[in-house]
Amino acid sequence: MKDLLKIEQATIDDIDFIIEAIIEADRCNTDRISYCNIFNLSLVEFEDILRNILMEDITGFEFCLSIFLIAKVDGRNAGACSSWIEAIDNLPSYLMKYGVLAQYLKDVNIEHSKKIAPLIKGFHIEREKLALQIESVYVHQNFRGLGISSKIIQEHFKQKKIQYPNLEKSQLIVTSENDSAIYVYKKLGFTSIKKFKVENDKILSILPSNCLVLMEKSLK
Repeated sequence: MKDLLKIEQATIDDIDFIIEAIIEADRCNTDRISYCNIFNLSLVEFEDILRNILMEDITGFEFCLSIFLIAKVDGRNAGACSSWIEAIDNLPSYLMKYGVLAQYLKDVNIEHSKKIAPLIKGFHIEREKLALQIESVYVHQNFRGLGISSKIIQEHFKQKKIQYPNLEKSQLIVTSENDSAIYVYKKLGFTSIKKFKVENDKILSILPSNCLVLMEKSLK
């Protein structure tokens, strides 16, 4: 497998696979896609919005084409992962994300999100400014068990340290139930530094989890 595996910068030809990666990472082995539920979007509608945003290639948050690396095995897309430096231009990624999303949402979608807002209010872990953020880690089911996610993440570390020699740490956010991912991240040197749980189980009708874990790794 080693000779067949290549990790490449994502291109426009990879957009469909990146959309799959974003959605499957968000879904996290459940049938709940948070963006669809928050904004009352069908899967197809959300895919179309993601495609348009990825085509814009706006840096600084997770829906950006050029921040993705793609793992290919024998030329086939096997895994994906994105990374960016949080708030390097002083604007938090979550504000960028919802600002860009708002350009593609209809009034009815935004009104629906306002109804959902009280239930999910505060369910958010703040990302640390200037920390490397790892997001949308995904490996297609046909290629799991090959260590692909670790290899993509390590390639992000390598590239970003060349680009930003003073980069000190990396962070990622994972659901507490995702034991297999947490195991992989711990093997890469990440440790859990913060956990945030909402006790209201009604949130599980909207989001894939009611408990998030912030993990961190030193890159010094």
